[in-house]
Amino acid sequence: PYYYRNKAQFPVQVTGEGEVITGFYRPNSHTIVDTDTCLIQDERLNELYQYIRKELTPDLARGLRHLFLRRSRKTGQCQVVFIGEENRYDRLTEKLAREFPDLVSVVFNRNVRNDNVILGDEFRVLHGSESIEEDCLGIRIRLNFRSFFQVNPEMMEVLYNTAMEAAGIQPGDRVIDMYSGTGTLGLLAARRQARVTGVEIVPEAVENARENAKINGITNAEFVCQDATEFARGFQEKADVLIVDPPRKGLSEQGVEDIARIDPRRIVYVSCNPNTLKRDLERFAHKGWKADWVQPVDMFPQTPNVEAVCLLEKE
Repeated sequence: PYYYRNKAQFPVQVTGEGEVITGFYRPNSHTIVDTDTCLIQDERLNELYQYIRKELTPDLARGLRHLFLRRSRKTGQCQVVFIGEENRYDRLTEKLAREFPDLVSVVFNRNVRNDNVILGDEFRVLHGSESIEEDCLGIRIRLNFRSFFQVNPEMMEVLYNTAMEAAGIQPGDRVIDMYSGTGTLGLLAARRQARVTGVEIVPEAVENARENAKINGITNAEFVCQDATEFARGFQEKADVLIVDPPRKGLSEQGVEDIARIDPRRIVYVSCNPNTLKRDLERFAHKGWKADWVQPVDMFPQTPNVEAVCLLEKE
């Protein structure tokens, strides 16, 4: 179960001979290796993917850049996103909806950019809604197709439990959750009777987080749409716990300085890149913050990637 992925993105290409190729990129290249299954992917997603592969004619596949698939094991809900230049997938969507009753979301996302950004700005819901429902440690999460969510939900719960252990939240604590995404960590903190502010720059994720607070009956958490560093620079109140879960590039030097200025009782750093974590811990050390402990969490078995939770306290 620890090898399970709940999401996959398959690039699509039509060759000069009219052959449709879908699969994964060869390492360090943009060459697609034609693949009909993924051994660490949820089996239901493999079934969805294989069905779509059989239905993809060269005409349907032309202009299609990616297939984006997602499933919640806990709720059983599935999602398909066609990412490309023009919507030609209404009839295929009808077939998918008949064949897969657990498919609650089919979306066409228009992307005509000349770069490697996966999702474009425009979209159209072809079936159901733009979201599926997930569950993390008893928190119900409505997950928009644009919103980030861990691809290994079993180990995600281990990761987030570890983060809550590091946070040591007391009732009434003021908690800042930076890079809050769909709000899962912030809502877990709010459930421990903290007063939470989540900060996220992606509007759809912020909307998701607010919706998730409402779904779970949580009134002691607010979510703001703002760059995390800008928020930290302008924050003038007192915070007891600051949780930060940045992207792989980690924090900027200014970001570390602004977080240190807030001066919370403790900082919980959730990292997906050991290299930038090491760099940022050195920067925090110069500001008087000591790493008490670091707990790696193997989210991606059989790969060199690992996440980690680090507790920092003032020396």
